[in-house]
Amino acid sequence: MAEFVLENINFDVIEPGEPINEKDLYDLEAKLGTQLPAQLRSYYLRWNGGLPCPSSIPLNKSAWVRLYWKPGSEAARVGPAASLQEFAEINSSPDMDFLRIWNDYKHRIPQDCLCFACNPGDSQFLIGIKDYNLGKIYFWQRDYQADIGAGELPGYDNIADVANSFVEFLLALHEEPDEGESLEAWVRRVYG
Repeated sequence: MAEFVLENINFDVIEPGEPINEKDLYDLEAKLGTQLPAQLRSYYLRWNGGLPCPSSIPLNKSAWVRLYWKPGSEAARVGPAASLQEFAEINSSPDMDFLRIWNDYKHRIPQDCLCFACNPGDSQFLIGIKDYNLGKIYFWQRDYQADIGAGELPGYDNIADVANSFVEFLLALHEEPDEGESLEAWVRRVYG
């Protein structure tokens, strides 16, 4: 386990990946055809995946974050929050390898994003890679994805806004809802 401090909040990185270097990142970016946004890039150079979690969250609890669905989104049925399971790793085992995950999802998510982390249900956390959404964090709900086989194009119907930057995303992580607590009540309690 590794540790870091961000805006006076202590974080643990549970099970970080094998260390990587600039060349590893350049190789990945060449295969992706884009650069990782700066904050995410810095994180990967230091920890390469794992699960960043505020130290205030006990190890037997999970980290959750608020979701902001677009009005009328059918995917909003999943609720106003999602848990974070783990980040993809660069040059790792096939299960959580960044490039393998990208290849699995690149035709199912909008082309202006990369997936970098998942929740336990295999939905993905995305980061924007274009000038207009660079570094912005989203949540892609797998159960409401476009039907690519029927000619539908991936859009934002099943995507919630999460944070305006990677750092804001990390700072928004909180301990899972209490047993029996609704997600709506948890959002009100944690985010005011």
